[in-house]
Amino acid sequence: MASRNEELPTVMRRLAAGKMLMEGASISDVAAQLHISENTVRKYRTLVNEGGLDSLRRLSVGGRSSVLDEAALRWIADALSGPAGVHGFPSDAWTSNRLRELIRARFGVSYSRVYTWQIATNLGLGHRLTKSRK
Repeated sequence: MASRNEELPTVMRRLAAGKMLMEGASISDVAAQLHISENTVRKYRTLVNEGGLDSLRRLSVGGRSSVLDEAALRWIADALSGPAGVHGFPSDAWTSNRLRELIRARFGVSYSRVYTWQIATNLGLGHRLTKSRK
């Protein structure tokens, strides 16, 4: 049975990279197909060579636990599923910074732009965030 962490999109992508590497895919192909850096793929290759996929499973997802509970995450998912303009932003596009502002206003907690992107990705909604920093 998969652990809760193994169900996270970032961990699933990590394991997919490991499987591709074990099947002989090149670093550049894995990086391009999974949208991760070549340096990250090199790190994964080293881990896989030393301990197989289990070494990737044991790799930390990093950081402290989020103070956002399941209800908060559902609210964020609902917000991201709709237009940003509904929440007072000047356009309907979502960015990490807009999501950061919304989380800060609603839940009183501040997260980095990267961790905010991680929240959206773990909710399966990372694709909703544009690359703009505004």
